[in-house]
Amino acid sequence: MKPLLTVVIPVYNVEKYLKRCIDSILVQEWKNYDILLVDDGSTDNSPKICDDYAKTYDFISVIHKENGGLSVARNTGISNAEGDYLYFPDSDDWIEPNTFSDLAEVIESDQYDIISFNREFVRSEDDIIKSDSKQSKRLTGKEALLEMFSYGFITGFANDKIYKKSLFTRDNIQFPIGKYYEDLGTNYKLFLLAEKVYATNQKYYHYLIDNPDAITKSWNEQKLENMISFFKEIYYSDDVRSKLDSSELAIAKMFFVDGMTHSLASLYKSNLYKSYPELTKDVKNELKKNKLTFTELSKLNHRTKYILYKLGLLQGAFRVQHLLKK
Repeated sequence: MKPLLTVVIPVYNVEKYLKRCIDSILVQEWKNYDILLVDDGSTDNSPKICDDYAKTYDFISVIHKENGGLSVARNTGISNAEGDYLYFPDSDDWIEPNTFSDLAEVIESDQYDIISFNREFVRSEDDIIKSDSKQSKRLTGKEALLEMFSYGFITGFANDKIYKKSLFTRDNIQFPIGKYYEDLGTNYKLFLLAEKVYATNQKYYHYLIDNPDAITKSWNEQKLENMISFFKEIYYSDDVRSKLDSSELAIAKMFFVDGMTHSLASLYKSNLYKSYPELTKDVKNELKKNKLTFTELSKLNHRTKYILYKLGLLQGAFRVQHLLKK
């Protein structure tokens, strides 16, 4: 029988973590799913782990392909998935055992284009995640986008969301190839296309931050340039600007300024502002063009960094931090 949900797991050199990720899916009580493992040219023992699971479980399949990056692996999964819904956990993370059963009614209702839940950043399996009292929202796609802009229930990540497959295929939406922060460059398009979104504050996803290969463990020009360009793409997008009124655009502006502030802080923190002065200049110019009022400032996620920037102290703050580390 065709599964309702296909869990697409991109796999690349994660032999240390992969079994934990797959097993966290297998223990789910709600079983109307299959698993598609996309081995993206792994050179460690990951391909064998994938094949062993596929031999043991008839609802697990494997695609072995040349290395092309996370976006290509996810796009391959979209093209080959059998389910009406898609879920993209990262192979070094894992989910709570009650994730699918808690969301089963919402998934089975077939009403929602996107089902969004929450996450916890963890350093090991010993870190326990605990959600606040349950809250849920039923939103339009535009409302969900504004929720993301406001740092509410909805994040910019893809691995804490279940998507209707047709949301990708109907308008040929794909994850951007060869880019970091590909989730950021994809989710806003999906929200603009979505009619109905379900969002809950319940934390089901364990996001491992101690993986040495994690994206923010080290910075380089491409990572920073991709992050900055996606923030700019979203804010200046004709699709975004044509669908938001003036008050909603003000929320988008705060999200953009927050992203630029984080980008500038990352340039200073990594000392890459010295190597990439044009990139640093670009971020500063965007911050100058998009000034905030005091009321808007109070709603920023990175407001302390923004205040330091406005006072001309942000770069100095990181210089002090570097000296203290020495």
